[in-house]
Amino acid sequence: MSYLWVAVAFGVTLLPQLQLASHADEADSVLSPVEANRLFTLKVLPLLKKKCFPCHGDDAKDLRGDYQLLNRAGMLAGGESGETSLVPGKPEASQLYQAVLWEGSEMPPKENDRLTKQETEYIRKWIAADALWPDTEAQLQIKKREWQIRENEDGIIVDTSGGLSDDWTYRRYDPTDIWAFQPLRRIDVSGAQAAGQNPIDFLIDRKLEQAELAVAPDADFRALILRVTYDLTGLPPSPYEVFQFRQAWEKDPQQAWQALIKRLIESPQYGERQAQHWLDVVRYADTAGFSNDYERSNAWRYRDYVIRSFNQDKPFNEFVLEQIAGDELRPDDP
Repeated sequence: MSYLWVAVAFGVTLLPQLQLASHADEADSVLSPVEANRLFTLKVLPLLKKKCFPCHGDDAKDLRGDYQLLNRAGMLAGGESGETSLVPGKPEASQLYQAVLWEGSEMPPKENDRLTKQETEYIRKWIAADALWPDTEAQLQIKKREWQIRENEDGIIVDTSGGLSDDWTYRRYDPTDIWAFQPLRRIDVSGAQAAGQNPIDFLIDRKLEQAELAVAPDADFRALILRVTYDLTGLPPSPYEVFQFRQAWEKDPQQAWQALIKRLIESPQYGERQAQHWLDVVRYADTAGFSNDYERSNAWRYRDYVIRSFNQDKPFNEFVLEQIAGDELRPDDP
C-alpha cells in the first residue's frame, strides 16, 4: 500500500475522533467570570424574565411548585420538593437545565414557549460557569458597555428617537431583516420590452414561472365592479350601476374600466372611505369613551376636514404638515 493511501486511511479513521474531541472541548470549555456575567445579563436573564418569571416569580402569591426564580438564592433553595434545581458548575446535574431540555420535567410547559437549542446552550454555559448572578448595578454597567458597540454578533443597534425603556431603545436587529441596509441591486428586465410588458409584470411572471404557478384568470365585469367599488367607497355597487357598467364593458372594456375608476374617485364616498383609514390611525371618535363617555361637540369638524382633504386630492406632504402644525400655519384663517 502506498504512503498516500496509508495517510488517507489514517486521516479518515482519525477524523471522527478529532471531531468528537473538538465538540467535547467546546462543551467542556468554561466561561471566565467576566464572560459569564455578560452572558447572564444579556442572554440568560432576559430568557428567565420572558419564559420563567410569569409562573415562578412575578406573582409571589402564585408560585408554581412553590418555586421562585427571581434570584440565585431562590433557584438554589428549590421548590416544594425541597431539592435544589440548580447545581452551580454542573448543568447536567441541575434540574433546571434538564427541564429546559424537556427531559423529565418540561419547562416552559407549552410547546410554543419551548427554548431553542441556542437558548438552552446559554443556560448550560451559565450553569457551567458557576451560575453567577451579578447585582443590578453590575448588570447596568455591562449593558452600558454593550450599548456603546453599534454592531456585534447579536446584531446592530439602530438610532431612534428612543423607546419606553433602555432595553427597547438599544435593542439589536439582524441587518438582513432591515431593508434599508440591503445593497441596491440592478435587476435584469431586458426581456420586458421584447415581451411587450411592464417591467413589474415581467418580474412577476418570471417568478410565477419559476414556481410553476399560473396567473389567475381575468375577472368578469361583475367581480371587477364589486371589488373596486368596495375598495374605493366601502359600499357595494347598486344594481343599476352594475347594469350601466355591463353595457359599457360590452362596448369597450378598457374605457369602461377607466370611466368607472374616475367616477368612483370623484364621488364624495371616496373621501369618506379613505378618510376612515386616517381617522383610525389618529383614533378619532365622536365621544371621549371610557367611563366619562361625553360627546365631543366639535370633533366632527376635524372628521369633515380629513374627508375634504381626500376628496380635494390634497398633496400628502401638505396634509401631514397640517396635522403637525395645525392652526399655527394660518392663524388668521378661522
